[in-house]
Amino acid sequence: MEQKEFIRLAPQLRGRAMTVAHSFFASEEEAEDVAQETLIRLWKAWEGLTSAEEAERLTVRVAKYECINTWRREQSRPHTSLSLAQEATHPMAQNGQPMEGDELSEAIRRAAGTLPKSEARLWRLFAEAGMQTAEISAITEINVRSVSTMLSHARGHIYKLLKEGGYIDG
Repeated sequence: MEQKEFIRLAPQLRGRAMTVAHSFFASEEEAEDVAQETLIRLWKAWEGLTSAEEAERLTVRVAKYECINTWRREQSRPHTSLSLAQEATHPMAQNGQPMEGDELSEAIRRAAGTLPKSEARLWRLFAEAGMQTAEISAITEINVRSVSTMLSHARGHIYKLLKEGGYIDG
C-alpha cells in the first residue's frame, strides 16, 4: 500500500490501537504510548500490506503485543512498598476529620504495590481498568476461577495492610 493510504488511515488505526490499549491499561499515558509505538511499527510494515482490512488486523495484533511489552517493562521495575511505620497514625486522628478519598486511594495504591507481580497485574485490570473477571481471564488467558482466586487474595492482602496502617476499622 502507498504512504498516502497510511496517512489517510492513520487516525482510524490510531483509534483502534487506543481502544486495545485502554482495554489493557487504565492509564491514558500508557495507552498513548502503546498507540504511538503501534503506528511506528505499522509505518515500518506498511509497504508489505495489501488492504485496509489487513492493516486493521495488524494494528490490533501489534497493539496487543505492545500492551504486553509495556506491562512486562513495568513488572521489571521495583514496586513501591507500603511502609506501615510511616503510616503509624490513623489519618482521622491527625486532624479530627474523616480521611479524604484521595488519601485512601493512595494508601490502596501503595498496598497494591506490595502484591506479587501476577496479582498486581490482575488487580490493575480489575481495580483501575474496571474489568470483570471474565474479561481479565480472556485477556490474560488465565482460568476464570484462578483469576477470581488471585483477586480475592489480592483484596485480602490490601485489606490487611490498610487495617494495619489504620486506614480502616474492623
